[in-house]
Amino acid sequence: MTTVGLITEYNPFHNGHLYHLEQAKKLSGAKTAIAVMSGNFVQRGEPAIFDKWRRAKAALESGVDLVLELPFAFAVQPGHIFAQGAVKILSEAGVDAIAFGAEHAEWDFMALAKIAQQATAENTAFHTYNQTYATTFNQIIQEQTGLDLHEPNDILGLSYALALLELGLGQQIKLYSIQRQQANYHDAELQNGTIASATAIRQALQQASGQTDEFVPQATAQMIAQGKQVSEYQSKFFNLLKYKVLTTPLNELIQIYQLDDGLANRLHTTIETTANEIDLTWEEFAQLFKSKRYTYSRLQRNLLYTILNISTSEMHTAMQQPYLRVLAVNENGRQHLKKQRQQIEIPVINKIDKDMLTGILNLDYRAGRLYELIEDDRFKTQSQDTGRIPYQI
Repeated sequence: MTTVGLITEYNPFHNGHLYHLEQAKKLSGAKTAIAVMSGNFVQRGEPAIFDKWRRAKAALESGVDLVLELPFAFAVQPGHIFAQGAVKILSEAGVDAIAFGAEHAEWDFMALAKIAQQATAENTAFHTYNQTYATTFNQIIQEQTGLDLHEPNDILGLSYALALLELGLGQQIKLYSIQRQQANYHDAELQNGTIASATAIRQALQQASGQTDEFVPQATAQMIAQGKQVSEYQSKFFNLLKYKVLTTPLNELIQIYQLDDGLANRLHTTIETTANEIDLTWEEFAQLFKSKRYTYSRLQRNLLYTILNISTSEMHTAMQQPYLRVLAVNENGRQHLKKQRQQIEIPVINKIDKDMLTGILNLDYRAGRLYELIEDDRFKTQSQDTGRIPYQI
């Protein structure tokens, strides 16, 4: 029996995700759908508008059978690491297929990945660092195939295909691409119809600029009606960042994950020269810190790593220790997990203990504590990671 995997953020779960879920089951013939979902922080280094528990509950009530957390060590990363972690977890969970949304669903992503794999191995442009990795990648793929690989979901789709090849899973797991409907990934405004981008929905919620109920399933509408969990977090982030950088010697700041190649010095200098500018916003500071060599998302992740004090060694250790953490599950998902249990070679976590908080779950625990600092007071009654069990139907 086919089980289909979905790699998601669900920030929040909307009608486009519902369409994707339905099409994934239809194309693959799957009876069970497993989503691996980013936790409290998403790939761009931003906090999710609702926490992982509420988002997982909405996904389960909308038709997903099992929601697993994508650990922070993979969730807040560039696409190729994000993809490798998610694919590894889904393979351990026993999926036979992975379905993803794409701007060009007609492309053969596995064939493209094989070409890309050879091109990256042979081309020295990937090691000169004169421009972003994504730009170099697109140029080489365009030369090799004639395809213009610049849309975000197409890039992620290729990353999933490459991850399957690199993990030796190209024969075991089939990849399905599903055409994105109506809204584009970066659309910032609600459009006519019933499908809008997650970006547009979040912006409407933050600005209270429109009704979102028609763009989301009932479970998400109920979650939204309870109120936003995170809204204006930037000023808190900025104060935490300034404290961390101003009180940390440069030789220690360099140990932060990906603050190499002069970034630690650049960050320290930028903070020092702007620390007394009381009107400077988080976004304005991020633009000052930005450089042509790195994308805005990359540098925003750097700032989050710094606030959380994540060292290079900690991150590398965490990436070597994937796990299956259940956030939400129904009876169908429970039965699947029970049948798969003997084949799973990584820890399966339903309830955590103190050793996990200082060990395998430490980065997620720290991220959860940070999330608690910035969430609305109405939702601070429960810890993000202690005393929690999966939501079940």
